[in-house]
Amino acid sequence: MSDGYLVCFDGHCNLCSGWIDFLIKRDSDDVFTFTSLQSVECKNVLRGNGYDEARIESLDSIIVIHSGQVFTRSDAVIEILVALGGLFKVAILLKLTPSYLRNLAYNAIAKRRYKWFGTRDTCRIPTSTESHKFLE
Repeated sequence: MSDGYLVCFDGHCNLCSGWIDFLIKRDSDDVFTFTSLQSVECKNVLRGNGYDEARIESLDSIIVIHSGQVFTRSDAVIEILVALGGLFKVAILLKLTPSYLRNLAYNAIAKRRYKWFGTRDTCRIPTSTESHKFLE
């Protein structure tokens, strides 16, 4: 997976699941693999990247792992958009804004995402045509 991007998302969040649907439809180069933050696979990958149990249990952000680097919050979103290519590559310009400002916006949405978009009782289950894109 060194060439690809592992996207770890909140499988109970409707906004996050919608984001994954958006990415799957546009991932023509098949660079993304997905797993929910709640999965054993995600926890194992994060342990392998230096996360301890307490840190893993407290995660509330999208995470992207690419080329041995772990990106969270707005940095993760930017990595995803740039990896999509095309016009999405202009998202790299967001890095000109200090991360604490970008993360203020990210955190404001993340804090309200369940209220605005709702939740699922179970994690998103991939269809048979999507299953190759998921770790679990």
